[in-house]
Amino acid sequence: MSLQVTKSLFRGGTAYWETTFYDVNGIVSQPQGAFINIDFPNPDGSRGIEDVPMNPPTLGAVFWTVFIDTRNMGIGPLNWSIHTTGAIPVAVEDGSFQLTANPANLVDFS
Repeated sequence: MSLQVTKSLFRGGTAYWETTFYDVNGIVSQPQGAFINIDFPNPDGSRGIEDVPMNPPTLGAVFWTVFIDTRNMGIGPLNWSIHTTGAIPVAVEDGSFQLTANPANLVDFS
């Protein structure tokens, strides 16, 4: 399960997920690859979608990780879904949280 156990995140922060994949018998499984699909608010009110590859485990670890930079996104719900690559999916996780900002939290961080 993701460590991103929050209901909101300030725009401009970095969202972080880590997950361990298991097969149908509950045994840790290492897929060929994994990615997170995010559906996020754009500053103009439209929605953006992006697939971001996850980083495989380092030696001795079993969890996959990914960081998402929320700079230059809008405010509103960010929906996410983690998937494996390959012929048969090992696991799927999904969730959402709110990106928030006040007038001092600028839209353009460049």
